[in-house]
Amino acid sequence: MPQQLPFDPDFYFGLVADNLLKNFGAQALGYADEALSKMRAIGDDEGFDIWLEIHAQLTTKATVDFRPAGAVLH
Repeated sequence: MPQQLPFDPDFYFGLVADNLLKNFGAQALGYADEALSKMRAIGDDEGFDIWLEIHAQLTTKATVDFRPAGAVLH
C-alpha cells in the first residue's frame, strides 16, 4: 500500500484566500469578517475555525498585495 502524504490544511486555506482576493480584492477581508460573525452567531465552531484560518491567510496576503509603494512594515 502506498504511503499516504500528510494533509496540510494551510495549503487549502491559502487557495481559498487567493481566490477571494482575486475575485473581490481588498473587500475579501470584509467578507471574511462577515463570515466569522455569522459563524459565531449561529454557534458553528468548526465553521468559525475554518474562516479564522482563511482570514489569517487573507490578512497575510493582503499585507503584501495591497501595501502602498514605499511603505515599511515593522
